[in-house]
Amino acid sequence: MMQLRQPTLRKRWYAVHVMTGQEEKVKQLLERRAKAMGLEDKIGRIVIPKERDSTSRRVGPTERRIFPGYILVEMVLDEDTWHLVRRTPGVTGFVGVQEGKADKSGVPLIQPLRDNEVESILRMMGEEVVRPRPIWHKGEMVRIKSGPFIDTVGRIEEVNSQRQTLIVMVNLLGRETPVEVDFSQIERV
Repeated sequence: MMQLRQPTLRKRWYAVHVMTGQEEKVKQLLERRAKAMGLEDKIGRIVIPKERDSTSRRVGPTERRIFPGYILVEMVLDEDTWHLVRRTPGVTGFVGVQEGKADKSGVPLIQPLRDNEVESILRMMGEEVVRPRPIWHKGEMVRIKSGPFIDTVGRIEEVNSQRQTLIVMVNLLGRETPVEVDFSQIERV
């Protein structure tokens, strides 16, 4: 019997608002809870944006939080991971929630951070940034899952990895029409 391979979902970066001063505690809790719930494969890195502060009056360099009250979580956003993050003590919410919009399971639509935003923050922290290969390819059939063209199926015409956008050719009123969508707005058919 042939086994169907499950598509690998790409982890995206999300900004999470936490109680100021609780960033490290929330990070540790999220890591422990993800392991306990068996979600380690869906939760990637959890980063507290910090940079070295050599201007401090203390002896030696110290670290300073770049965005106090925020952490960055690399994850596959679904019902399980959304509940994991939202129900972690110290978390007050996600940044980029699209009010009044949710997916089929009831999880609010949340705008992930763009790769260039994450790269900029990681560089400020002194980390080397490695760009992943694009997950979308020209000619691939996709379904638009949010926005004005929701549930429309089309063919990818152009991939812009830098901006995290695609040009998808959809059939509107009997004509092939190009539509620009974000990576997070589509899924494979």
